Amino acid sequence: MLTELSRRAFGLSALAPLLRGASPRPLFNGKDFSGWRKAGNGIWSIEDSLVAGRFDQAKPGPGYLMTEEEFTDFDLKVEYWISKEGNSGVYVREPKRAWGPKGDDRPGFGAAGGYEVQIDYNDQKNYTGALYNFSPATKHTGGEEQWIAMRVLCEGPRIRVWSAGELVNDFSPSRCLKGVIGLQIHGGKPHDHIVKFRSIEVTV
Repeated sequence: MLTELSRRAFGLSALAPLLRGASPRPLFNGKDFSGWRKAGNGIWSIEDSLVAGRFDQAKPGPGYLMTEEEFTDFDLKVEYWISKEGNSGVYVREPKRAWGPKGDDRPGFGAAGGYEVQIDYNDQKNYTGALYNFSPATKHTGGEEQWIAMRVLCEGPRIRVWSAGELVNDFSPSRCLKGVIGLQIHGGKPHDHIVKFRSIEVTV
């Protein structure tokens, strides 16, 4: 469960009226990947009850970890840690389909794609909190090699993103109103970056 410090960092005073009173539930049990599906490449593991994503040197390309369950309106909270020059993301409203590591088969791409909330402190066009290639982040918050709280609130056609307690994106209309939630490890060029996730909770 989230710590009280983490709850303040998520900016919980901005809860949507339709979600007030609802209880958050964990999406990751800290033991195995029950309720999740791996796709693309990349290596996903569980280390000290955390989700860790790495590039697969033997099989280059991005890797995805997607929920089996689809969601419409929801309030997602997750904490992430990313190594220096790392590149990752959180997917929301990504329709269930066959995902691959190239072209429009990638989550967030193509007419059938959802959205990737970027985790990257080096890409000035798609900085952390950006909806990748759709809406840039309005502020630079957080940083590498530290735990950062991220919150994504999807309500009707509107998607809002908080990073380190600050609202950094407010986007509408959403082209997708239902889909899975997912995690990504970037796989463009070979690298040894790592991304970690913990305290993954959703309120519906």
